[in-house]
Amino acid sequence: MEKYMYGKGELQICEIISPTEDGPYKKLGDANSLEGTLSETMVQHRESMSGKNLLVRNFGIEPMMVWNVALFQLSADNIARFTQGTVTQTEPGTASGEEFPTGLAVGDVVTLDHFGPSNMVIMDSATPDPVLLDPQHYSYDPYGDVEILSLPATAPTQPFVAAYSYAATRHVAMLNAARKQYRLRYKGKNLAEGEQPFLLELYKVDAGLLQTLSLITSGNQLASAPVTFTSLGDLSKPANGPLGQFGRLIEIG
Repeated sequence: MEKYMYGKGELQICEIISPTEDGPYKKLGDANSLEGTLSETMVQHRESMSGKNLLVRNFGIEPMMVWNVALFQLSADNIARFTQGTVTQTEPGTASGEEFPTGLAVGDVVTLDHFGPSNMVIMDSATPDPVLLDPQHYSYDPYGDVEILSLPATAPTQPFVAAYSYAATRHVAMLNAARKQYRLRYKGKNLAEGEQPFLLELYKVDAGLLQTLSLITSGNQLASAPVTFTSLGDLSKPANGPLGQFGRLIEIG
């Protein structure tokens, strides 16, 4: 029977926490390629009796499967997952009494302690009555940078002191976590065969680091991040059993 493949579908991943515990499956999001490469190390022996060095043994050992995925969902979770990093989330809040460095001049930029500032108020430190700095004298952006655009004719008393609201954030610290192992599932549909559903299960994979992380783009293509998964043998399953020790592909229906 003829069988063609034009696959589309959804990739899911779950962390192997311990030999008896898995985390929940999570969606990796949009991925436009999933390619597996199978290989083995060949052992060959040529006899030395005939004078012709005939090949008399040829067999494979060390079978391997390597899977290449191109991710388009560059979320904080995916970047952390494939840079051996961690995600930290902060809640929105307010800051008050945040002092700027002294001696600020026109054009100087100060970085705040928080990101996504709004409703900012800046005062000088005159005592006993601090003077409010008019908003025309400064600007600020979502990255937490405040630029001094001008100074009042009457020199204010520095340091300036800021109060503001700030946004929630999620940030990724890269290369600060242990290497992890995962299970990988691909819930696919074969468009070449009437959208027949199929499932690829890889029991244990080692996720490599992102090969590239493109954050400046040009042209008409979205940025993607290639990542490689190396299949590991799951020795809790029998080598000749119906599940195998690496993975399985299931045609449904």
